Amino acid sequence: MTVAAPRQDFQPGGVTRGAAFAGVTVCAQPRDALDAWRALNPAVCGSFYQSEDFLLAWLECFARQQKVEPFFIVARDALGAPLALLPFGVFRFGPLRIAQFLGGKHCNANLGLFRADAAFAARDLRLLLREAARAKGGPHLYRLLNLPLVWRGAANPLVLLPHRPAANRGYATKLGADGEAWLAARLSAQTRKKLRKKEQRLAGMGALRHVRAANPEQAGEILDAFFRQKRLRGAGPREGGEAAATRAFYAALAAFAQSGAPPALELHALELDGRVIATFAAGHCGGRLQGLFNSFDPDPEIARSSPGEILLTHVLRDACARKIAAFDLGLGDARYKTTFCDEIEAMADAFYAPGLAGLAAQAVFAAGLAAKAAIKTNPGVWRLVEQWRRRRGAARGVSSY
Repeated sequence: MTVAAPRQDFQPGGVTRGAAFAGVTVCAQPRDALDAWRALNPAVCGSFYQSEDFLLAWLECFARQQKVEPFFIVARDALGAPLALLPFGVFRFGPLRIAQFLGGKHCNANLGLFRADAAFAARDLRLLLREAARAKGGPHLYRLLNLPLVWRGAANPLVLLPHRPAANRGYATKLGADGEAWLAARLSAQTRKKLRKKEQRLAGMGALRHVRAANPEQAGEILDAFFRQKRLRGAGPREGGEAAATRAFYAALAAFAQSGAPPALELHALELDGRVIATFAAGHCGGRLQGLFNSFDPDPEIARSSPGEILLTHVLRDACARKIAAFDLGLGDARYKTTFCDEIEAMADAFYAPGLAGLAAQAVFAAGLAAKAAIKTNPGVWRLVEQWRRRRGAARGVSSY
């Protein structure tokens, strides 16, 4: 994997007596943290976004482009066993170094990996971050965004740091064993009737089927359709470096291993006579299916039948049949998310400056986040922003998503 040149690992000479951890290691090469990564296991205490597959692929595709250096913090107990792993990256903000979770806009849940018996108080977290900041190339400020307040029924230790509500929130739901029964319980009779009529309308135009990619050819076709549909709607990464990196990232996650193991990212499509008219991608980790991206064909005759929502009904039936326990549609408000998800996952943004140098940057970042939150929580202003984004994207053929 091509990442920044390695820094020397750091272990303090000692940690304050009575702390929840006995030592700290900072890894500039993520693979040097594999023992902790695998012992703490994202499938048990984290999410798809903390998995080796996701983070190593993200670093491979984006680290050099975004000038991010890996900065993985491992806290250990007196016997050297890992207690916590914080998979951060460091980037420059003028003369300052800022640490934040890796994954950028592709990540919907930023979490540290904490052993179940780890008892970190706010004091311990501050001490851990201060000790790590003493490493060569350590940050002046930790900028920790989109932290779930609760994950897998437990409070997130990182929100013991001073924090504020995030501008975004997540949408999730618990699944059942019977997909049809779950949909009947979750969706109103009127909603189910509308979706059935729309699906029948599409079926009247040709053979309609749900596909979960089972080989590289199907995966490639679905990814091609996703980028084509986003481009047609003026909603996608900029042409050039970002678009190429995004395509390489998704392709890496959706790659089929020679061993026959399923890919990290499963790709779903709704096909009409073999033409992909909607896509959905999700990572499966620890019994939870986590939506990463979706798209639909903007052809008015297709779009009026809500192919994206119809595809989601098939994805959810399939997930229930596979005994997947939970499902989420990630960050950001949208009507279709409230249709299928009945749980709102509150998020927080936290900052920690281990020294005076980071305090000025903290004030700048905090002010920016406060402005963003004010805009997103004002429906009228947010509508204007969305309209401006669509017009800008249509004019330039691109926009963020």
